[in-house]
Amino acid sequence: MNSKAGVAAVDRAFEILNAFRADKPILTLAEISKSTDLYKSTILRLMGSLEKYGFIWQRADGTYQLGAGTLALAGVFQEAFDLRQYVEPVLEELVRESGESASFFIRDGDYQVCLFRLDGRQTVRDYSLRLGDRRELNRSAASTVLRTFEGSAFRTLPRSDIAVVSVGNVDPEMGAIGVPVFGSSHRLLGALTLSGPSTRFTEEHVARLREIAIDAAIGLSASLGETRDRFA
Repeated sequence: MNSKAGVAAVDRAFEILNAFRADKPILTLAEISKSTDLYKSTILRLMGSLEKYGFIWQRADGTYQLGAGTLALAGVFQEAFDLRQYVEPVLEELVRESGESASFFIRDGDYQVCLFRLDGRQTVRDYSLRLGDRRELNRSAASTVLRTFEGSAFRTLPRSDIAVVSVGNVDPEMGAIGVPVFGSSHRLLGALTLSGPSTRFTEEHVARLREIAIDAAIGLSASLGETRDRFA
């Protein structure tokens, strides 16, 4: 737990920002108040600063949405990791080979964050996830990978132990396969996933996707500093 005391006004401003979710990107003042337990008068005072710096935008009908300032910070965050140049070509290749949506997740405390993502080529594909989504760790393939392999002692991983399959565990209509990506000092950097409609995740399709995802994870890990002997 972080022992540092926060500044009340700053904490409240972040509570407002965190009220916006992928399933609720546009909120009324009443909805923000209900989500944050803050008085409407308090929210309105803080909105002035959030709007000034582009983090909140008030729409013509009086509702609110996140502003372009959040997108600018997301770009800075991505560049700071210096992973884009390594991860995005791998995601492009995964989409080409599998046709499914490909994503890269990192762990942020008790949350999984979709840091990079490319939609699949299929007409019917995974629409449940978007770039930048931050969700509590759950039973998804990405969350399971992030929990299972983070901080674990070094050991050689046979192919049978690498991939995590999740079909209908979070969304009954979606399936995914997750694999860990390691870097230097054998540190877990994140999770690669392939996702799509659960109806397409037949035993044969899952077996094919597993091999594609595992090969991608091994190659990306090697590029990021992991030793080849990590994988059997």
